[in-house]
Amino acid sequence: MLFNPPANPLLIRSLMVLALATVSTVNSNLVHATTPTSTVPGTITLYGKTGDISDPENDSNSHCVIEVLPGGTGRTVDYMLSNPDSKCFQLRVESISMEHMPPATQVLLTDDYFCDTTLGDDYQPKLDPSTNKNFWIKLKTGADGSILAKRSISGLNTKGFLYNQAEEKVTKGIQLVDMALSGSPQEMTHTLSCVRVITSSNKDTKFGEILTLGKQEWTSKWREGDEDAAPRKECAKGVMSGRYHLGSEQGDTMHKCAEFNTAVAIERTPWSTMFRECGIPLSGAYVSDKGRYQDCNEADVTDWESFEYRYFTCPVDQVMVGRGHAYQKYDDTDDTGADVGDENGRTDYRCAKLYEGVVSESNRISVLPGKWTDPITEDGTDHHGDKHDGYFNCPANEVLVGRAHRGDERNLTRYQCAKLRLPAH
Repeated sequence: MLFNPPANPLLIRSLMVLALATVSTVNSNLVHATTPTSTVPGTITLYGKTGDISDPENDSNSHCVIEVLPGGTGRTVDYMLSNPDSKCFQLRVESISMEHMPPATQVLLTDDYFCDTTLGDDYQPKLDPSTNKNFWIKLKTGADGSILAKRSISGLNTKGFLYNQAEEKVTKGIQLVDMALSGSPQEMTHTLSCVRVITSSNKDTKFGEILTLGKQEWTSKWREGDEDAAPRKECAKGVMSGRYHLGSEQGDTMHKCAEFNTAVAIERTPWSTMFRECGIPLSGAYVSDKGRYQDCNEADVTDWESFEYRYFTCPVDQVMVGRGHAYQKYDDTDDTGADVGDENGRTDYRCAKLYEGVVSESNRISVLPGKWTDPITEDGTDHHGDKHDGYFNCPANEVLVGRAHRGDERNLTRYQCAKLRLPAH
């Protein structure tokens, strides 16, 4: 994605939640095809505001762009706007446009964090929590090069082919296949949380084999949050397939690192954005001089249940190789306050691209994320469920691609694992 903010104080880094990936990716079913129908990428552009959307003087008009894979690639990709590393994070979407769309491509728009289509009846506009599940819209393109001229999300309310003109563009070849809304059209504005794009396959589309993992080993233990320990830890070999943490915020931590039974080249990408993993305080106040809502390390904590998870996922077709947490020994910080190394400390992740054999786009390994796990506590107590021993392991032949957390060590963590698919040659 490309993110183009205006020069406005409301765009100072907000830590509010949207009900997202870098473009972020979740619940994707990614496969390589041999013959795409076009090499020109389609684009989906989302337009909206950041900051306090209830402020009538908020003129923080911004946008971000999702690049769509060509037709014939036969892929399903979810773009999760609530990912703090997403370029669309903080954008409260009002309108959408599409250009150069490949043929027979399906696009799902929904305010559900995970692109689910089960509706609810809760509506909280302030920070758009995961309980907002009030609409979904299914669009489909016709011929190659279909266009959707800029149109409000709430204006997508009639089934059939769409017709409108905006900004010297005319809609062509876009059909609204189906939709559902549990409340008023107002609840479709500023709440878009997930965009699912399903590109078509063709007679030449082929599917590679699922990659099997080889040796898996746990790293040595370190005390997370200890000033004497380096905050960033990553697998020296292979990629992450599990994590161990037990105890307080300074409890022992380990990563489980998996190698492969075939030659795989690992291309590590830059570390993600740093963020406070203690979650999003849904009752947090808006800090006007900083152009954002309070973060979890600034808010008065009376009930962690009123905090929303912060979901991190690696970018499309990337897997997790490292995590950093607690940067209190370093002078650099952010405008939310000092990093003291506890649950309120800053966190970041490192992801990597995988290739069969040597680094080449034709050898790129696809990543197929599954569903998020049920939550477990970090300290192993039964504060939110059954006791556990601190170990989390992805299922057989799966690796880590996402992690979410809210609260302190007695609160909840969720993981997302993924299968790996070899390219089809």
